[in-house]
Amino acid sequence: MLPRKSQPFGGKFDSSRKIKKAVGKYPVNSMNDKKWVVYLVRCSDHTLYCGISNNLNRRLQAHNSGNGARYTRSRRPLELAGVSPEMTKSEALKLEHRIKRFPANQKLQALTQPENPATVLEKDLTALRKTIRALEKRLDKLIAAVETGEKPEFAGESKPQPAKVRGPGKADKAAV
Repeated sequence: MLPRKSQPFGGKFDSSRKIKKAVGKYPVNSMNDKKWVVYLVRCSDHTLYCGISNNLNRRLQAHNSGNGARYTRSRRPLELAGVSPEMTKSEALKLEHRIKRFPANQKLQALTQPENPATVLEKDLTALRKTIRALEKRLDKLIAAVETGEKPEFAGESKPQPAKVRGPGKADKAAV
């Protein structure tokens, strides 16, 4: 422990106590609380708009008053077409992205129907296989470099680029 005079603020500032007090004010997982929903609204021109909110009533009022998304401003009045169960913000963003990829006639069904767990698992396995293949290729290159006595290239390193030979600039062309 440092002598009292060499501590910041003359040793009078107890940061650990203040940090504990501040942390107690805010919930640790406030962004992950399951209070987000994905919603679909039907616009006056019969198109669908998909969005997320943690306060659906306020968001619908904003849409209908013209303060919501730009897409819905000129398509009022809006009516609620469907709402998902409550979820975390991350889950809501993922579901919104998934719903936006569907054609209009399938969006409502996608909103109310959870994604098939087998499909999710299949996507995860495909991504994992792709990562493993990339790692295998990288490992093969590193092994080959070590066997030939070359210096192996690592992910963060880049090869030195040869200097580019530049032609005459604007000033040089004007002088010619």
